[in-house]
Amino acid sequence: MKTILKLSLTFLFSIATLLKSNAQNQIEIVIVGSSHDNAKSTQNFQAIIDKLKNFKPDMVFGEYLPEGDYATLDADNWAIKVFKKGHDYIERLNPETPKNIPSQIKKDQKALSSFAYYHKTRMDLAANYAKNWDRVNAEYQIFVLENYMKDKFGKEELAQYTKMFGGTDSLKKAGLYRAGSEYNKIYFPLIYQLGQDQIYKMDCQTYDKPWSAAWAKTDSLYKIMINKAKADSTSAEAATAKAIETYWGYNKEEEKVFNADQYAGMNTVKYGVLDEAWNFYGGSHFYGYAGFPTESVKAMIAQWMLRNEGMCKNIIGQAKAKNAKRVIVGVGASHRKWMEEILAKNPNVKIINYNDLH
Repeated sequence: MKTILKLSLTFLFSIATLLKSNAQNQIEIVIVGSSHDNAKSTQNFQAIIDKLKNFKPDMVFGEYLPEGDYATLDADNWAIKVFKKGHDYIERLNPETPKNIPSQIKKDQKALSSFAYYHKTRMDLAANYAKNWDRVNAEYQIFVLENYMKDKFGKEELAQYTKMFGGTDSLKKAGLYRAGSEYNKIYFPLIYQLGQDQIYKMDCQTYDKPWSAAWAKTDSLYKIMINKAKADSTSAEAATAKAIETYWGYNKEEEKVFNADQYAGMNTVKYGVLDEAWNFYGGSHFYGYAGFPTESVKAMIAQWMLRNEGMCKNIIGQAKAKNAKRVIVGVGASHRKWMEEILAKNPNVKIINYNDLH
């Protein structure tokens, strides 16, 4: 009996040790559902930055495409069209290019890690990032130059900066300085205050075409349902339309709480439910309802899942390569729910909700 008890205790101790070891080896990930447009927001962004900074992340990711992925996409892909304007703008102002851009980028990063105020080096780094199709880090270096360095420029440095980048308004027109973006408001100041030199990219555009096709089909079928509802208020389609309208809104008290702190609100369970409804014409809740385009919504969600799975794969691969223990992912709020659910299935990941940070 004593032998059996001893073996049982040994087994339980081994299991407990294994579980503790697994927990210690997990990557802690915070997916921060964010707004792409914060220009008119009254949010206290420094409070958000401080909360994320206290988490002490090893890596910060943004919803940007890895530079190598651009070459795999069709020329009409929206990600290419969005950045091509800025890329071509920098190429036009800076026609001379190093023979080995990645090597030059590493050299400039090393120089700036020893002294942050090599202004010309930082200008070159920003330009080379743009030329190398690293959109987020080009934008980050321009953000640093505009917000932390420009007022320290000497006369010659200011002339050089103007020659290489034009004025602030020109950078805005080229899409290289987006004052109201979540990056300018949160993630760029965050990594600057952390003393980190770059943001990592995790977007996935592999499934954009089938996603767009499923979206267009759903939109067309949804409009048919709405037109039938308008034509006959007693129809089953009208009942479905009314149910959707009721389902996808906050009540007055919930809206008041949300408006008081939108970033806290965007990272709640409730927002995830509503956001699915907004993005998918009512969402999975209405599968099978009269007139609801169930099959095309399912096709939309299938493509959306593939994109989010690709994004999660990019995060895990890079985090493992860097041996990161704590990771922050800044992403459009519509991705947060899906990415948390995908990553939570990975035994090597521990998901921490933004609202649980202190």
